[in-house]
Amino acid sequence: MTVTRDRQAVDAVEKLATALSVAVRVEPELIRAVRLELFPRLGVETESDLWFSGLVRSQGPTGLVFDTGERHRLQRRLERWLRQQQPDAPVHSLWRVIRHVHADLSPALLLEEQVTWLAVTGRRGEIDDALAPALKAITQENRNGLRQWLASAWDRLPQAVRDSPTGWQLAQTARPRFPARRFPFGVERAPLPARRLGDLARVLDDILITVRRVGDELEIDGRPVEPEAATEAPPGTYGLPVPDTAPRVLTLLAGGSRERDEDLSVPEAWQIRVHVGPGPVLLRSARGQVYRLPERAAPVRGAGPAGRFLGISVARYEHEQLPPLDHSPDLCREVGSAFGDTYAKEFLSDPSLAAVTERLARLSARRHDGPLVVYVRGYALPGTGGPHLAFRDSDPERPDTVLTGEDLFRLATASGADQVLVLLDTVRPPDSGTDWGYPPLSMELRAASWTGQISVLVPHDTGWDRLFGTWLVRLLRRGPDAGPQGWGWSPRDRYITGGELMRAVAVDWPGEYPSTPRNYAIGVPRELLANPRYALRDFPDHLNPADFGEAYAQEAAAFLGEVIRDSAGSPEDRERAVSNMLLLGPDRGVEAAVALDDLAERFAAVGRRADAAAAHQHAIDLLRPLTEQRPDSAWPALGSALYGLAGRLAEAYRWAEARPFAEEAVALRRRLADTRPDQRPRLAESLHLWSLVLRGAGLHQAALEAAVEAADLFGRLTVDDPQAHRSALAVCLGSLANRYGEVGLPQHALTVAVQAEVIRRAQAESDPDARADLARSLHVRWYWERHLGHTATAHTTMTECVRLRRELAARHPGTHRPKYAESLNCLAVSLADLGHIDRAMVPAREAVSIYRELVAGGAVDLRQPLARTQRNLSLWLGALGRPAEAVSAASDAVSHYRELEAEQRGLHRADLADSLEMWSGALDQLGEGRPRALDAARQAVVLYRELFAAEPDKYRRALARSVNTLSIRLDALGRHQEAARLRAEVRDIVSGTWPPF
Repeated sequence: MTVTRDRQAVDAVEKLATALSVAVRVEPELIRAVRLELFPRLGVETESDLWFSGLVRSQGPTGLVFDTGERHRLQRRLERWLRQQQPDAPVHSLWRVIRHVHADLSPALLLEEQVTWLAVTGRRGEIDDALAPALKAITQENRNGLRQWLASAWDRLPQAVRDSPTGWQLAQTARPRFPARRFPFGVERAPLPARRLGDLARVLDDILITVRRVGDELEIDGRPVEPEAATEAPPGTYGLPVPDTAPRVLTLLAGGSRERDEDLSVPEAWQIRVHVGPGPVLLRSARGQVYRLPERAAPVRGAGPAGRFLGISVARYEHEQLPPLDHSPDLCREVGSAFGDTYAKEFLSDPSLAAVTERLARLSARRHDGPLVVYVRGYALPGTGGPHLAFRDSDPERPDTVLTGEDLFRLATASGADQVLVLLDTVRPPDSGTDWGYPPLSMELRAASWTGQISVLVPHDTGWDRLFGTWLVRLLRRGPDAGPQGWGWSPRDRYITGGELMRAVAVDWPGEYPSTPRNYAIGVPRELLANPRYALRDFPDHLNPADFGEAYAQEAAAFLGEVIRDSAGSPEDRERAVSNMLLLGPDRGVEAAVALDDLAERFAAVGRRADAAAAHQHAIDLLRPLTEQRPDSAWPALGSALYGLAGRLAEAYRWAEARPFAEEAVALRRRLADTRPDQRPRLAESLHLWSLVLRGAGLHQAALEAAVEAADLFGRLTVDDPQAHRSALAVCLGSLANRYGEVGLPQHALTVAVQAEVIRRAQAESDPDARADLARSLHVRWYWERHLGHTATAHTTMTECVRLRRELAARHPGTHRPKYAESLNCLAVSLADLGHIDRAMVPAREAVSIYRELVAGGAVDLRQPLARTQRNLSLWLGALGRPAEAVSAASDAVSHYRELEAEQRGLHRADLADSLEMWSGALDQLGEGRPRALDAARQAVVLYRELFAAEPDKYRRALARSVNTLSIRLDALGRHQEAARLRAEVRDIVSGTWPPF
């Protein structure tokens, strides 16, 4: 068979990719090393084919990343390949090659590659040993960086790693950091029993789950509940504190009919049932705490509300004393429909007594946990002990052909349902009088956890026989017209209980002949039917929630606002809540927008900037049409949403996109502040943001003017109310200091920075939590002291800043370690300024170590400060005569800046050019790397030419320096003619004769 060249290329790429699937980061160096070691006959073109193949999700300057699904497939292929090859085959040397090339990779990523190799080589017993140090670092040393790494790496790990006991334990520690979606464990049973969780249980928070006795079974619900909800639980239900794992783990201890302990795994989103028998139950949590549940009590289960409905409609009678009733079975079906689609429905039209009793007996034979509703329409005959129900073959003179209300109730409660409701919609025969009616039911009929009967007895007149049924349908579909607050039917209640239905009937039934609702509750009534007034439901077109009245609208709006604010993990609930809020009236649209704005702030607080921006934009879209209808509330809310959206875009350095929103927020709030003093703080904060956006756009003079106006306004507000505005003034002064410096007024900058520090120091003296703000102000002061050449004073300032941030990082590492690393880098800079380069190495290396750990843990935003610190470290290592270490540090800086520039083109170009130039210098100093030094210098010149073309004045000197460096590299390699031509170019650039294009 002849194989085409295209097919051969595909097979070659597949082979190379299979070998590389172990690696997390696939750099060109690794691709080359693996090809030469394992596939020496493959040409270099295979590397290029792999780079642009469909197996790759993304490519960047530092390497490629495989598609996650393809990578798992390739790993399975590699696992089969390794099994088929002899122990001395080249493929078994793959791990040695990867480990050699990735010797400088971060510890977390090295661990990820190591356990992946163990998985594909079938050494699954060693996976737990490899992961054990990471688990120890998290549970005993509180290493948050590893948690962040695990959250980002989980989907990449092979299934064997995720299913391992230690992998599962690691995943529990990182669950709060996972995206707002169901955690992808891939297992429903925990791989470890509760008694073996050990250190893991100590670092997890407790949650409350519910445990219920249901007959001889124990129902355990893995969904967490609030403590208040647990205290209000029905009888037989208990709140149990357990460590927050997924699934939850418990041990059912031996006792009674149980001969041995049983380990239980409870999925976090649903329930399990375990047979425990009638005796007491002992449960042990992962913390070793033992809980005793008492012996079986009467069952109290929620309907959920999946029940059964039996509708009996009798209009035709064989006995001449019972003339036909003028109704059809349609109303009976309407009543059944009003109980909802979750009810299984059966209907009997004009049945005999035998058909009714047979059908009820059949219900008893098919026992069901949910509620049972029996609805009867027809005649009620006077008899001993109360009315008797008549059916098609009933004879008023023969008691054995009729059924008493109690008999019907007894048959219904024998069905085994945990709730029974009997509805008797009955008519008096002609000429039977009005001095008889339904008596209370016998005490012995209280058989289910909740039972009730609603009966009405109306005269034999045209129109009466449909009145109760029609009214009942309206009640079930719309809710009661009357009744005090707190009787259920609230917009917050998803379901209505039997007791709440009883109270609504007692208060709301408008008939001249009163109904007689009987509520025989021996347990807490559970859900009976869906609440038609539940504010988060899908309202049908004929039902407008605004018609329920202003009190309902206020409570529904408050509830829907809470749903929107808490909908970070449920966009469907958010859309429904916003839609239903608008049904309540135009004013509620403003409330929905405010709730969306609050949700955006919650998104921003956990780093979900894109979701935050989308929520702000949704609020803006809601508010714009409302500004004319509701100007007093809509305009301020719109200003807040515009400000929030501009802030989210600015945080992502999207200055051009942020600018129109920030500008509109300033204009809007300036107009509001003219007539509303309460809007002046909002105007000041908008001016401050406007200054930052203008600065990001390169408009430094305009940014200074906006910052001056913001500081002036906050200053006047602080005079009126120091407690409320002093912190905002300090923030604004720190920003103003930088704006002064950017326009060439460093002395002004230092003066303002000192003013900000004075405010922050006074706050820190009375409030220890304000020390982080003081450290931030010291950082700004240090920068301008150094800029002005006050090196000794700057060193003192930064030393204090480092001390403060070290203390803060020790107490709250997750929050303050990045800033502590930043201050360490600045302290190293200050020591170098004083000539103590050897002393500068200590804080610089500590800063690099912290940044590396945080970046490896998933804090990708810290790659820029890591690269900046490594660039400084490279400079100082070179000055100390340690060129090999300088080359390594500069190379890392270049790699990070390449990644950043690939993600946001133009934003990091100047830093990348500077790092390339520094790398070139380190390579040249090393001697053996001069050809690579020349290549790095050329890349730097290319980047500086692009920067010079865009901003000639700003980058003229940098371009001249870079071209001169390139000429020096050429001279060192003996290429003097090219070097001379470049030196002439340098003179032209400096003199201004070299055009910026």
